[in-house]
Amino acid sequence: MPHDIILVLDTWILCGIVAFMFIREIQKKNPNSSKVFISHRLIESVRTPRGPRQRVVINLGQLDIPKENWKELANRIEDLLRGYESSTVPISVEIEALARHHTKQILRKQRSEKKETHVLENEQDFRNVDINAVSSSDGKSVGPEHAGLEAMKALGFFDLFRQLGFTDDESNLATLQIVGRLVHPGSERELRRYAKEQSALDELLGCNFSSSVGHNMLYHNSDLLFKHKETIERFLRMRSREIFSLGETIILYDLTNTYFSGSAAEYKKAKRGRSKQKRSDRPLVTLGLVLDERGFIKCSRIFDGNVGEPLTLVDMINDIHSQVSRETPPLLVTKPTIVMDAGIASEDNLALIKENGFSYIVVSRSKPEQIGNGSFEQIKEGIKIKEMHIGNETYLHCISDGKMKKEQALVNKARDAMKEEIEYLSEGLNIKRRLKSYPKVLERIGRLRQHYSRVSKGFAIDVKEQKGKAVTITWSFDPSKLGKPYDGSYFIRTDRMDLSKNEIWSLYIMLTSVEDAFRCLKGELGLRPIHHSKSDRIEGHLFISILAYHLLNYIRQHLRKAGINHRWDTVRSLLQTHIALSTHLPTADGKMVHLRYCSIPTPRQVEVYSALKITSTPLKRTKVEM
Repeated sequence: MPHDIILVLDTWILCGIVAFMFIREIQKKNPNSSKVFISHRLIESVRTPRGPRQRVVINLGQLDIPKENWKELANRIEDLLRGYESSTVPISVEIEALARHHTKQILRKQRSEKKETHVLENEQDFRNVDINAVSSSDGKSVGPEHAGLEAMKALGFFDLFRQLGFTDDESNLATLQIVGRLVHPGSERELRRYAKEQSALDELLGCNFSSSVGHNMLYHNSDLLFKHKETIERFLRMRSREIFSLGETIILYDLTNTYFSGSAAEYKKAKRGRSKQKRSDRPLVTLGLVLDERGFIKCSRIFDGNVGEPLTLVDMINDIHSQVSRETPPLLVTKPTIVMDAGIASEDNLALIKENGFSYIVVSRSKPEQIGNGSFEQIKEGIKIKEMHIGNETYLHCISDGKMKKEQALVNKARDAMKEEIEYLSEGLNIKRRLKSYPKVLERIGRLRQHYSRVSKGFAIDVKEQKGKAVTITWSFDPSKLGKPYDGSYFIRTDRMDLSKNEIWSLYIMLTSVEDAFRCLKGELGLRPIHHSKSDRIEGHLFISILAYHLLNYIRQHLRKAGINHRWDTVRSLLQTHIALSTHLPTADGKMVHLRYCSIPTPRQVEVYSALKITSTPLKRTKVEM
């Protein structure tokens, strides 16, 4: 008989007391929001000499199985506790897995109630152990969770939660949502599974997620975080500035959009538009970010999916203006320089920036009328610049080898694709049931020119017609007809006449920090696609992803300072092999010693922990003797 069963027999056979179990649904109504939160409990009904009694065995959280399966689950848990490893009746894989999961929780709870857990530090303890019967279980990831949790502590999240009036449960759930997005991005369902089965985050926090992580609870917490969005962003802005001694001289602004997995019919900002992920078949939402020079998000805003980029700047200018006026002592106010890409840099927006007392560094939307005859200077391998002064502005004519190669690759790809389409159309003139109508062929070629607008001017296409049908299609391609020279050229424009050309270029290149933030949000933090349809859920999802990015950037800043330049994906994978596990040691005197501890970190893991200035032993070793 398995040892776990021996541990609980004495709790069931108690002087003739008979017990059985069932599941009860509990509904609690939030008096402030009128929302109803549902959870489930495993109840033990006991016949005693003093009459029938009921007690809660364990909280099950919010069950996702149909009500008709509750009895089956309760019976299977009861069988496992009595030592029946195999079910006497057919049972689904899902019910069996749930039953075993909750049985482990019950056993763990009974052990802790029966014997005090001892924390082992430098304690020496020698036993005779049957090494053939030693086993390990409950291995859970602790490394990336430890890094994320310590980043939250350093940024002051928990002090902020207390200031906002969060309960301990709300604070712990918020930590799960933010760190979970950093470590294991996914849906709420996946987050619940991660919290209960894969992660040691609850052990690091000193709580138990097994019964407190339900869909409604997570949604409530998401709403709560978004409700305090402005306060949280302002707090993190000030905190990151203190930690890293950040200035207020440069502001980076850019936009991206992300798509929905469904129709998002309930969300008014979900609109069809030009998708930056080539997913115009889906409704979109646009996210605007303002970053400082070290890549920390100062504020964010959600726009309609089809919003014109220039139109967003008014709202962001107001946010920035408010920050500067409220957070900088009046005697030290120096309006920062706003760095942004060509899509936002309309003439009206540049005028708006100047009206509000800010300066700007942008990519010019058009080529200056006078580009000068001066020579180019190489400021970096593959980068040449030439400076020009036009009125009260400075222009930099920049030529990038990398940009040129990228442009040429895109041109070649579009050229080859259009050529293939024309050849397919030409071959079809001699094939039955393929397009031959002269007007239709011309219409198809017109659509091709529209679709491949980047290269269409370079194609000369001649269609011969006979009796209303196209009989031949000939073509040639001349790259000189494209008009725009794909030579890696772009023009940077600024009203900062006090800066050198090297300084202007270096400040503009900071804009890659925003692009990197978007890449991290969409890739490493699972921002896209959005699976929700309700506005509260969507905005909460976006905001939690932004909060997770604060942790990511905090970690990255410390790692870079230590010379570790890995992407977060790499660091996360490296730390995931650092786990918490339980080892069970049967002793010669018939007892069982259960040890809970962290695995020994690898040298590379220790290097990361050292760079983050955190311990390499996240959990203290504990012992339970039974």
